Amino acid sequence: MIDLHIHTTYSDGADNLIEVLKKAEALKLEVISITDHDNCKAYRELNKINVKQYYSGKIIPGIEIKCSYQGRLIEVLGYKINTDKMQSWADEYYKDKTKEMLQQKYFDLTYENCVNNGLILPPKQEIAFDAKKDWASLTIYKELVKNEINKTKAEPDLLDDFNTFSKKYCGNKNHFLYIDKTKDYPDLQMVIDKIRESNGLVFMPHLFIYRWTENKKDFIDKLLKDYKVDGIECMHSEFSEEEISYLLELCDKRGYYKSGGSDYHGVNKPGVELAIGKGNLNIPREMIKNWED
Repeated sequence: MIDLHIHTTYSDGADNLIEVLKKAEALKLEVISITDHDNCKAYRELNKINVKQYYSGKIIPGIEIKCSYQGRLIEVLGYKINTDKMQSWADEYYKDKTKEMLQQKYFDLTYENCVNNGLILPPKQEIAFDAKKDWASLTIYKELVKNEINKTKAEPDLLDDFNTFSKKYCGNKNHFLYIDKTKDYPDLQMVIDKIRESNGLVFMPHLFIYRWTENKKDFIDKLLKDYKVDGIECMHSEFSEEEISYLLELCDKRGYYKSGGSDYHGVNKPGVELAIGKGNLNIPREMIKNWED
């Protein structure tokens, strides 16, 4: 069993790198990939420790990069990258757009959008938020769900889970939660180019989770037609069996490499466990045999 989509405290995961390695070892995972958002800092730590002390399997270098696509934000996975090259690009690109600057801006805007539209939140100064470490949308979501009244003040499913809150509503241009973040991130083609310049493979992750798309299969077809990628994440915690089958068949027909991962964030994504996701995953190493080496 493998898991090629894992986040640590170097981005928005709750577990630090060594905790992730220990859990992967306990689960006897054959292959993993640490795919933190917009950075490869976990790999700097990996180079400084005795990895085999914690995990005996294989680690494929990875990253997940947020980028703009047709006025919205999506993500791209890079695998088998030169992590030093990738980190050098990230350091340069984000030098004037630090996580602290962006998350503070998004926190302030999201807070105002919520309060101005009748949702109940504590005074801003009373909310525990560290823009260096925390993520604005997740922090606001956690505060909103503390007050049951908020569930009656907006769409019935708004606070069902963070993925719905984030992907369906924060990403919907017509919703009050929407913030245009596209100018803060590279565009899709730039990300593809930078992954390739770092000797990596370009994979499109969790294509079925973008709930702002009216027809997800049309969205997938257009994206794959307009951009040259190497592979697709076919198995993900949020996918149904039908969606997994659709992507596996698509890869077979069109010759894309396959990958799969839980998108593990620890307690920051309740109900999603390493390797098994929501209990719907058992990703075989056989899936990546034609590209892992």
